[in-house]
Amino acid sequence: MVNLLLSVRRFLARESGHAMVEYLFMLSLILVAAILGIKVVGTTALDLFTTTKDALP
Repeated sequence: MVNLLLSVRRFLARESGHAMVEYLFMLSLILVAAILGIKVVGTTALDLFTTTKDALP
């Protein structure tokens, strides 16, 4: 039981795990923002091209 408590204490004392989780969270937020941004730009461009095509004789 003492070994388990010491292992947990050492794990919580290390900061490399915390930094990795923070970086993964930031990366996931950046990916979601990029995907949503690309989708919005793509939809806007499609609407623009459709409007231009329909305006041509």
